[in-house]
Amino acid sequence: MTQSALVSVIVPCFNQARFLPDCLASLQAQTYPHWEAIIVNDGSTDDTADIARRHAGREPRFRYVEQENRGQASARNRGLREAAGDYIQFLDADDVIAAAKFELQLDALGTSGDPALAFCDYLNGREDDILQALRSDAFCKPRFRMPRPVEDIASRWETEFGIPIHCFLFDARLFREHGIRFDERLTRHEDWDCWMRIFALNPRVEHVPRDLAIYRRYSGSVSHDLARMRRAFRAAVDTQLALCVNDAVLHDLLVRKRAEMNMSYALRIWARRLGLTRLKNRLRQ
Repeated sequence: MTQSALVSVIVPCFNQARFLPDCLASLQAQTYPHWEAIIVNDGSTDDTADIARRHAGREPRFRYVEQENRGQASARNRGLREAAGDYIQFLDADDVIAAAKFELQLDALGTSGDPALAFCDYLNGREDDILQALRSDAFCKPRFRMPRPVEDIASRWETEFGIPIHCFLFDARLFREHGIRFDERLTRHEDWDCWMRIFALNPRVEHVPRDLAIYRRYSGSVSHDLARMRRAFRAAVDTQLALCVNDAVLHDLLVRKRAEMNMSYALRIWARRLGLTRLKNRLRQ
């Protein structure tokens, strides 16, 4: 590990002031001290500005910026523009990371000259108290198993495995040297699209098999607009299909993924409608 390497942490926040102190506390607890955190207030109407400014006033490694509400992809891109570090850590305002995350992942990445990334396992935390871990499931221990990691991202994401954004630690050159950003035209799955772009570069990938991230689970987090989610995922897949026309294997995997997810969402929409119909019939009785 390069002892002087700077980790830039990008913290987008939109109306999550009540969770922001937990997030920032997990950064201050890091055993690796060389980091900066860019808190991007994406047009919040709650107390985000006051809380972020108060923390920045006490901790010089916190930096506060704000913009009109443009969505999470835009907020993350703003953080990328502001970041000065050698490594990039994304951390949503409602999540936290373990104290040893930077230290262990930087150790895993070592001092190799090639841009690389590390990822870790994670836990699910309660909405009201994220440090109270919920029962873990198979998704919490993501593993790549296909010939290229980008193939796992293309074909297995959301159905067989997923990696929350704060599990990763990226070499900043993956973004800076290739102009990779989050696609602000996508209303959902912009993180999946970004990972496809990064993993298509075939960077070295290091896995730290420790629970170094906690993902806050919400009781009402499942979107009610499944039709919109289906359209958004199809838009993200279509974007990637246009980028991989010269990669027959990846192109075929994405075509299959689009069909699989279209069917998955259709079944969920049908099941929800059936459930609502049954509920209405019971209420009439």
